[in-house]
Amino acid sequence: MNFNDAFKQALFERDLPIITYYELFLLGYELFSKGSWKGDRLKYMPKAWDLTRTSRALGRLKRTKVLTRDSDFRSNVWRVIEATRAGSAEEVACLADPFAYVSHLSAMQRYNLTNRSPKALHITRPTHKLWTQLRDKKIQKDMPHIPTTERPPLVRPGFNSTIRRRPVVLHESSHPAMPIAISGEQTRITSIGRTFADMLTEPELCGGMRHVLEVWEREVEAWIPEIVEAVDQLDSKIAKVRAGYILSEVMDISHPVIHNWEQYAQRGGSRKLDPEADYAPVFSEKWMISLNA
Repeated sequence: MNFNDAFKQALFERDLPIITYYELFLLGYELFSKGSWKGDRLKYMPKAWDLTRTSRALGRLKRTKVLTRDSDFRSNVWRVIEATRAGSAEEVACLADPFAYVSHLSAMQRYNLTNRSPKALHITRPTHKLWTQLRDKKIQKDMPHIPTTERPPLVRPGFNSTIRRRPVVLHESSHPAMPIAISGEQTRITSIGRTFADMLTEPELCGGMRHVLEVWEREVEAWIPEIVEAVDQLDSKIAKVRAGYILSEVMDISHPVIHNWEQYAQRGGSRKLDPEADYAPVFSEKWMISLNA
């Protein structure tokens, strides 16, 4: 088999719905480095694998209708026309951006924590500065032996307002989660503990605080260790106070870490259980928070 045919077969065997220029380079580089496909030496090998040859391969694959530009993204993302998997909005978003993940109400839905069916898909990714730092680390990890000037660009993709006909709400975070992979998919999602924690930092993105309180009271006891750990790792004092109030006073749950959060209660402040609702003169004396929900 010649190199070009093997390259196309490797793309099909990958069997993912989309591919970026960066991943296309890595696919070709791996094949070139092996010099063989399924044990057979390849014919008509290129003299090297570089950005020029990647661009030529991309052009050839587009001309032969193997790839076509994915209109759900603004650049550098191509659909694999003959892939057997169409890819959900969640999956292709995570394939296009290696640091993006499903979050907030969409994560709650995937974990069956909510009876709501949000039309929009909530996706979170790092802020531009942090994304760039993560990108540089990933490139170094993926291709340590390739000179910097010969490495392909890993571009932060531009998301359109809809992906696979589903509206997308894109969030940026300076303290992103360490997402986990969903089995059998390329989708990343906040952990169950972080999903509960995000409900307290941004309840407006999780159905509102009234809905959050319903979910916590109904579901929290099954996930106490995961929730306590995730909340404790947050860089948010108010989230710890809200969690402490709900767990200790509403749910009557005792835990040494929860007790430690009492240090974040502030007397004389204007902290509210529900950040979107009006201030109410009803307080938790222990957590010094307005119980306005």
